[in-house]
Amino acid sequence: MKKLLVSAITFLLAGCAVGGVFAGEPEWNPAALKECDRTCLVGIMDGYMDALFKHDPAAVPPLSVEVRMTENTGEMTVGEGVLWRNKVEPTSFKIYVADPIAGQVAQQARLKIGGRDALVAVRLKVDRGKIQEIEQLYAQDIDAAAIPLLTTPVPLLTADIPPAERTSRDILYRAANSYFDALEGDNGKIGAFGDDCVRHENGYRTVNNPPPGGRMMPAPFIPTADTPQGREMLKFSMLTCAQQIDTKTFAHMKRIRPRRALIIDEQKGLVATFPLFVHDGTSRTAKPGAPPSMLLNLVTMETFAIRGGLIRHVEAFPFVTQPYGLGNGWTIGSGR
Repeated sequence: MKKLLVSAITFLLAGCAVGGVFAGEPEWNPAALKECDRTCLVGIMDGYMDALFKHDPAAVPPLSVEVRMTENTGEMTVGEGVLWRNKVEPTSFKIYVADPIAGQVAQQARLKIGGRDALVAVRLKVDRGKIQEIEQLYAQDIDAAAIPLLTTPVPLLTADIPPAERTSRDILYRAANSYFDALEGDNGKIGAFGDDCVRHENGYRTVNNPPPGGRMMPAPFIPTADTPQGREMLKFSMLTCAQQIDTKTFAHMKRIRPRRALIIDEQKGLVATFPLFVHDGTSRTAKPGAPPSMLLNLVTMETFAIRGGLIRHVEAFPFVTQPYGLGNGWTIGSGR
């Protein structure tokens, strides 16, 4: 009996393994690998968005068995949520950030949800042609005052950089992270800012505004010069990215962690992030006994256009606020 069992096992192993390769499994051949390059990743994103517009989950590009999806940090399945179950239409504003090395692609876009303007960010993680992760963020009720800067992306966000002029992946990563380091450190010199750095938040230009100044916060409100407070706000709106941070105005941003999903697009000179801003009710500049400061968390997508190692443009939207203590839906223990 033992001889028969040994013979059977030997036969099976011999039949299953030929040259060290089990039957049915191809030999390792690097030349046979099909890389999902930037064009491939953008195509997968387009396929996903087209399926979403059609309300047809079956039309989504291939999904991994363990695919995970969130919308505004809440976990759900493909076909659920505001974006899948409402009438959603594209507009002319769309930014892609694609990273073949990390297998990730993200899109910032102005869409129409139920006929009304909304800001949306979508991130996909792709492995061997299948979508493993889907992250969706949206914010509705966009004011008409934001539309001019949400009609056509600035060229810095869409133009290809000639290969000889591209910044290394390492520098792109470090420059993007320096932005958050500067905010946490209340020191503009920490950030890799170009003097011409411009930031758009929810469609509003909030920094480096030309005289006589403009918006200083992501809102339709434009301060006027007929009050001391208005004059200060106009002055603030004309400061550079570094100068604004030096004022310590952002000291209520206690932590900006995690700074997730750094998607590095060397072809476009872009870095996309999905940071979690934690506001715990304190401020680094508050005096003892001061009343509580801002108490909430905020998740967004921030895209950095980097040239020559310096941040030239920041596109930040949508802003998804939630109670303090809640995380980003992806990182265990985040939110505090």
